Parts: sequence; C-alpha cells; structure tokens
Amino acid sequence: MPSPDADLLLAISHSLFYYKKTAMRGKNGIKIMRPGILVILAACLLAACSTGVTRAEFDKTLEHYNELVRWRELDRAALFAAPSVSGEFNARVEDARNARVIEYQVIDVKYDEKAREALATVTYKYYSLATGLVHEMKDTQKWKYIDQKDLKGWRLESLLPEFR
Repeated sequence: MPSPDADLLLAISHSLFYYKKTAMRGKNGIKIMRPGILVILAACLLAACSTGVTRAEFDKTLEHYNELVRWRELDRAALFAAPSVSGEFNARVEDARNARVIEYQVIDVKYDEKAREALATVTYKYYSLATGLVHEMKDTQKWKYIDQKDLKGWRLESLLPEFR
C-alpha cells in the first residue's frame, strides 16, 4: 500500500503533467495555468502541511519518554502521562527517585494506526540506591494519541514502573 507521501508526490507530478498539457497561452506567449490546476496544487500543498499521526512521531515520543526516565528527568517524563493517570503517575515518580536506570531497551511495539494506540514493551536495567543491587524489569507501556483542543499528542495511559 503506498504511503501518504507517495500519494502526495503522485498527485503533484500528475498535476504538473496536466499543467503542461492544458496550460493556456496569454499575451506574449507565456503559459497561464487554468484555475482547476491551481485548486489541485493548493489541495496538495494543504495535504502536505497537515499534521497526521505517524509511526515516526510515536517512535520519537517513545524514545524521548524513555530517555527522560533513563536520565532521571522524572518530572518531565510525568508530562507524558494521560490526564486520567497523572495523579497516580506522580506518586510513582516520588517512589522512583531512589533508583538509577542503567539502560533501557525497547523490545517490542504493537502500533495500531487506525485506533491511534500503541503498546510498547521496554526492559529497564536499574539499581537501587538503598541496596546497590542491579535489577532488570519488563514494562508494558500503553500509549494513545489524544487530539483535543488543549491537548494533542501521544500520552502514556499506563504508570511509571515500580522500581524496587
């Protein structure tokens, strides 16, 4: 199935080909576009400028969130929490301050473009400041794209894992 970008390029190239075939000549022999061609080109430009929800956008959000967790920017990571879980998420942030993430790895991502949802499986290696012992855990992150007037973007609907 062609991507939206491929469809856009096809529409633009088709429009330009159509322009060459149907352009009118004005005074002094200069080609003038017909109004229909201008409408097609304007629609193509608007489609190119629209902000669709893409897998690349999700991947960038997923990486940014996990980098914030990795580098103990937990207050900034909490900004990714959906409003429905933000209170409980912030409580987990306080509990996680005694842990240091050594590394993380995204193991699997199930991305549903139509539902605007994703499920990511991430493993964290971390140690507790209290014990110094290294632990490894698997975290399943549930993401949803929210498109509201005041809030747009990918939001985490699951909680920060419990670093024990």
